[in-house]
Amino acid sequence: MGDGRAGARGRPAEARAGVLGGAVARPVFIPAPVWPGALLGRLRDRLWADIRAEAASGRLVLWLPVGFGCGILLYFGAAQEPSLPAVLGLAGALAVASVCARARPVAFALLLWLTAVGGGFALATAHTAWIAHPVLLPPQTPVRLSGFVEQVERRAKADRILLRVTTAEGKGLAVKPQLVRLSVARGSAPAAGTPVSVLARLLPPMEAALPGGYDFGRNIWFRGIDAVGFGLGRPRIIALAEPAPFSVRMGRLVDEVRQAVGARIRAVLSGTAADIAVALVVGDRASISPQVEESMRVSGLTHVLSISGLHMAMVAGTLFFLVRGGLAAFPPLALGFPIKSLAAATALAGSGVYLLLSGNDWPAQRSFWMLAIVLVGVIAGRAALTLRTVAVAAVLVLALGPESLLEPGTQMSFAATLALVAAYEQWTGLRGRLAAGPLVLRALARMGLFVAALSMTSVVAGAATAPYAALHFQRLGIMGLLSNLAAMPAVEFLVMPFGLLGVLLLPFGWDFIAWPVMGLGIDIMVKVSDVVAALPGADMRTDWVGAGTAAFATLALLALCLLRGLLRLAAGPCVAAALLLLGAPPRPDVLIAANGQTVAVRGGDGRLSIAGARSSRLVAEQWLSKEADPRTAEAPDLAQGFACDARRCMAPLPDGTKIVLVRKAEALPAACGEASLVVTAEVPSTENISACAALLFTPQDMSRTGTLALFHRPRQAAAEMGTPHRVAGESLPAMGEAAPAAVELPQAASGNSVQATAAPELRPETPSETDASSSQVRPASAQAEPDGPPPAPPATRPRRMAADHRASLWRDQQARWAKAREIRAARNGGTQSGIRPMSSAPPIPPVADAGALRPPNVEEEPTVGRQTSIAPSAQPHRPTDTAPRQSARSAMTQAPSQAQIRRTFAVHWRTVPTRPAGVQRPWMPVLPDLPMPVVDTETAGRRSEDDAQEEP
Repeated sequence: MGDGRAGARGRPAEARAGVLGGAVARPVFIPAPVWPGALLGRLRDRLWADIRAEAASGRLVLWLPVGFGCGILLYFGAAQEPSLPAVLGLAGALAVASVCARARPVAFALLLWLTAVGGGFALATAHTAWIAHPVLLPPQTPVRLSGFVEQVERRAKADRILLRVTTAEGKGLAVKPQLVRLSVARGSAPAAGTPVSVLARLLPPMEAALPGGYDFGRNIWFRGIDAVGFGLGRPRIIALAEPAPFSVRMGRLVDEVRQAVGARIRAVLSGTAADIAVALVVGDRASISPQVEESMRVSGLTHVLSISGLHMAMVAGTLFFLVRGGLAAFPPLALGFPIKSLAAATALAGSGVYLLLSGNDWPAQRSFWMLAIVLVGVIAGRAALTLRTVAVAAVLVLALGPESLLEPGTQMSFAATLALVAAYEQWTGLRGRLAAGPLVLRALARMGLFVAALSMTSVVAGAATAPYAALHFQRLGIMGLLSNLAAMPAVEFLVMPFGLLGVLLLPFGWDFIAWPVMGLGIDIMVKVSDVVAALPGADMRTDWVGAGTAAFATLALLALCLLRGLLRLAAGPCVAAALLLLGAPPRPDVLIAANGQTVAVRGGDGRLSIAGARSSRLVAEQWLSKEADPRTAEAPDLAQGFACDARRCMAPLPDGTKIVLVRKAEALPAACGEASLVVTAEVPSTENISACAALLFTPQDMSRTGTLALFHRPRQAAAEMGTPHRVAGESLPAMGEAAPAAVELPQAASGNSVQATAAPELRPETPSETDASSSQVRPASAQAEPDGPPPAPPATRPRRMAADHRASLWRDQQARWAKAREIRAARNGGTQSGIRPMSSAPPIPPVADAGALRPPNVEEEPTVGRQTSIAPSAQPHRPTDTAPRQSARSAMTQAPSQAQIRRTFAVHWRTVPTRPAGVQRPWMPVLPDLPMPVVDTETAGRRSEDDAQEEP
């Protein structure tokens, strides 16, 4: 025991020396008997040695950006906006504690990492407070906006302008917006810097298309945009007294240069080659056909079309080698000046110009800052491609825009960069071994090394980004290796270098010699893309990767790239956990869009049927993409599960009832009588809401919850939920029957009436008693007794009924409410508003006795025990003109309130809103009591949904 204690005393000194940067030699292992205890001891010693080696080399610093990102994620996961003083105080306290714990290596490392977490949380909070601006609630009428066009984006279906507003006029416009993004007709957008006036319709604030989806509104808010909408007519050029802001003048200059370069390219090239060349040089992708983009996406080459790190690296690399090679040709310059630093500075300046020329989008900005860190390191004489450089670039990018961590592009970019740099560190040793040998062998070896490096780049980057591509886009580029091997040589040697050469020669008029070579490389790339995309299995879609799988995959990637030695084995459990979490997520049975005009219902084949997809094309395609469904919003079979006419659409639900999407207001009363769920895009009156016997989703509800996802509970799960608490006097499905309530029936004009408490006890029907094709329940007397075991004893019968027939009671109650609605309609002289119910049930005759109020699926019961009191000389007869109102009022006493329906609905359905209750962040609108305006999506509103929204 004494020896062990002495050895324990010796190790901390060695550990302190390692953490403080002293040299730590890995232990020399002496062969020992192979016993389990000895193996565990040697493994423990080896792990401690690797930990000390990691601390000695300073690689634990690489985990600080990970903590910084975790703090940002914690900030965006909060339900309410954190207090900035409290957050800054916590971060400061952690920093002080880290300084005080410098003498304790383990505590110092943990506190330093927690300080990074607190720093990320505090910086995200401060960044939000710095750019905070109100979320504009759009008025119900169009507004007149005047201002300067700051940015122009010409797209395939419509042009998009960013308007710096000077004046705004409109009824109901509470706050004047500063920056508005508008979609206008294609070809009608004026040049950047032009003062215009446009009549526009502003849209409600955008949110995620489904629970857990990409939040469009958050991205727009952090870009400083106050509102989005679409123009009603062409923008009109006007004269403004005030001068244009600096950002507008700079945007005008950049737009003029971009237009001039694009025109020179199109003067030499044509077709797809010209479209892609313009996209790669000036960032204008509007003219690329959807077929080409889909082919590039399926084949795994879509990253070539987006200005990102690949293009920045190629531009900077080409400039770097051109300048350095040119200066090296003059010995006095090469010997007297640091030509490597001059070349790096030139490459940095050229990359900045390319950033402005390509549109200055956020992915390009992120790539530029990462490249700038590398080039600054080269200028300072430091190693360029190291994990420390990646760590510094990550902190810088996240500090400039903390919200970018939630963007799919940022996650995939950092994952690919981290994996490639870590692989590059292992690759440098192999390159050094090939430096010696005969010239021919070295040339062959370098050619083979190039092919191997290209393959390794594709494999490593594809494997690192695969979890995020599957999480956000439900796609796996399994053919990416093949397409990149065939197409990237053309991109690296023909497309990007000659594109850069064309830009450099453009001021001298000799650019026409470069564009044809660039077009040749583009043709090769497109041909490879079409061939690979046509291969079987190229378009692989999956929704098996969820947030948990992606999180454990991220931990595995970090362990493999940031750790060394046996510590990399920590990636094994993370990979195992990621594989265990693979699987299809729970899929909703019903989806209701926030605008109340688009509804999806899951059919018997497991796919979604969507009604009103043209009203919200982007939302519908987000629903389909989330389930790895290759269909689009224009698919002809998308609404095959709905029966639609001009006024409404109806579809069956898993519990045997129906859902109705009301398109015209006059169809609402009939829909409430024949469905259990009713969705309307128009604001119903208070009378219609209280009279509706179905669960009603109105614009008021949807504006506060966003898109709703409904999950049907199985019968066993509904039984486990228990029976809702009964409110005195109410009768709800899944509760059984309440005490019979007195119903006043109309009698003669003398005022005599019949008071009846005839509310017969319901008997749950067997599965064969329900018609699967409709929500009507047939009488139990018309059915034969089902085969099977004898009924349970009386003591266990209530429990079995509660477990097996709860959904049946829900349908039975719906039938009773529908009967009450039809009674009222019949007493008023026909169906309400001239609407014929979709069901084939015959019209209900006038009610003359209490038995007519019996539900349609209940057998006739004997009058024994029925408490019925009839006034003297009261005889049933046809009601007079005053009777219908009394009868309707009496029938309405059978219909429950919306609160009662919602409580019962919660037993059989689980509702998941896009915006949970209690969640309110600065980029979320604070909604008033009035409903949001409904846009006519069949005309210009449809264009707004297609073009005014931000794509992830």
